Amino acid sequence: MNIFSAAVAITAILGIVAIARAWVDARKHAAPDADRMDQIESEFRERIETLERIVTDQREQLKRRIDEL
Repeated sequence: MNIFSAAVAITAILGIVAIARAWVDARKHAAPDADRMDQIESEFRERIETLERIVTDQREQLKRRIDEL
């Protein structure tokens, strides 16, 4: 193995290590994003349920609920 082959091998190894570190860091930071998406989803579900109630309620019940707010 000559010096050129050793330099190429070392560069390849360092590149693979850098890619692996970036992948691990990305996985660590992905978890809070997933939690935030779950929170947003639950907020949207609550809003949709409210809108469904407004649309399907009878007129008098709707007036009472608006007055209660």
